Formats: sequence, structure tokens, C-alpha cells
Amino acid sequence: MSDLARAHRELQAQIPQRRARLRQLGLDRPDEEFDRFAQALGRTSGIPGAMAMANAISSQQLFTGLHLPSAEDLGSVAEAEALAAAVGRVMPLEHGYCPETMNRKVPLTLPDVCAKADFAGNEVVDLINIRTYLGVRLMDKELGIPLMTICVVGREARPMEDGQRMLAFIKERERQAQYLLDQRIDAL
Repeated sequence: MSDLARAHRELQAQIPQRRARLRQLGLDRPDEEFDRFAQALGRTSGIPGAMAMANAISSQQLFTGLHLPSAEDLGSVAEAEALAAAVGRVMPLEHGYCPETMNRKVPLTLPDVCAKADFAGNEVVDLINIRTYLGVRLMDKELGIPLMTICVVGREARPMEDGQRMLAFIKERERQAQYLLDQRIDAL
């Protein structure tokens, strides 16, 4: 069995534990604090029209924190409403890149998701036109398991030279998001 297959199997086995922990922390539903975090994450990402999520992952992906671009950002109310309907707050594990990020100890940054065949075929490329992704997992400091991710996605490919800036950005935001999660664990 490959290391990737082993890591994926471990994550699958942790689903009941992760689901119970997310419920205990109040992160099994939309959360105002993580909505504010996602809003700041998207607006400061340097990605035009960015979407940002704090993603609680168990048997599905739940965007406990969510930021979508405004009608002004997108140029029309109809486009903003269509995007909000397509994204929603719940996504299957087979869509997007956060389930892959849960397997990684380091952030995943994809200035152009279509530059790698493994990522170009993901459903979100066609579903909501994702072309850029940067994300990182957050750990439960007591249980020692990955609990959620934070990510920014964009609808235009970024120059490959932007990869280092994107990596530095998501690492900085990882520390902030991990602090929020740690505070919630400490309050139990």
C-alpha cells in the first residue's frame, strides 16, 4: 500500500472521531467567527474575486466559515446568486482540493489547477470554474488528528511566479486559524 493510500485510509477511519469533535466544538454548522475569518481570508488573499472557506471535514465538507465574492466583485447580482447556489455550504468529499489537503502536512498551493493532470479533472473546475487553490489543514491539538482546512480559491489561474507569495500567505493565515481552533478546544 502506498503512503498516500495509507494516509487516505487513516483519514477515512477518523471520520466518526472527527464528526464527534466538530459537533463538540460547534463547528458542525455555519459559525460566525469562522465566517468572519473566511471573509478576511478572501479579501486579503490577493486573488481577484476570491472565495474562502473554513472547511470542517468529516463524511462531507461543511463550510463552517464561508466568504463569496459580492455582486459588485462579480459584476452582477445574478452571477453572485448563481455562484452562491452552486457553492452552498456542503460539498461531497470527491469535490475540491481540501480532502487532499487533509492528507498533507504542508500547505497545498496550486496557482493553476489545470497545470497538473491530477487536479485538472476535479469536479469544481467545471462546477464553479476553480482555477487557483491554496489551502492548509488545521490540527486538533488534543486528539492529534487533522480536523479541518482553510482555503482560498479563485476563478482565474495565477502566474506560477505567484506560488511563493500564495504559500507565504496561507502559512501566515494558518497560524491565525489554528489559534482560533485552539481557543475553542481550550474552552471545552
